[in-house]
Amino acid sequence: MRAKNIETVQKINALLPDEHIKKPEAEICRHCLYVNNTGNSFCTNCGYPINNMELIDVYKKRIQQRTNLLFTAENSVLVARIVLYVMASFLSLGILFIFAKSSRKYLVVILAFLLSGLFFFLAFWSRKNPFTALLTAFIILITFSAINIFGKLTQSFTTLQGMTGMLLCLAVLFVVLKGVHGAYSINLIKQELQLKL
Repeated sequence: MRAKNIETVQKINALLPDEHIKKPEAEICRHCLYVNNTGNSFCTNCGYPINNMELIDVYKKRIQQRTNLLFTAENSVLVARIVLYVMASFLSLGILFIFAKSSRKYLVVILAFLLSGLFFFLAFWSRKNPFTALLTAFIILITFSAINIFGKLTQSFTTLQGMTGMLLCLAVLFVVLKGVHGAYSINLIKQELQLKL
């Protein structure tokens, strides 16, 4: 009975017109195994060349450039973090106590310890969230630098101590700002490489 049903189905299928339903062809990326549409030259997931093998070298060079940029950005963040640790250590030693006027010594020491704790925290936090931590440190530093420079405007430009302090402030601000830029670049490059790896 079952064999007869199969024969009947085969006869019916033989009488039907021959139609080939074409499924859309797909290309599988050799790099990430993502299924792409046929007309794509590059994988829509990772950017790897699908059909043009000559572009593989270009792809590898781009990944190498991004990796080098990531390394440079991470180094600038590390330098900024070290500067914050050095500043926090300097402030925690109480050296500013020596330079303070006698009427404000204790206030200066309390402020120095508070800033020391803040810079230690920001340096430590920059390991987990470098952009936000370094941007916060930069804002704090530029605020205190502006207060210090404009508070003693004539001394800042006329005395050797004032010029040295101003140049030191500018150098620290430059290093921390470079760290902020590096942290921002790290986020962008990691997002791009995450798609490509």
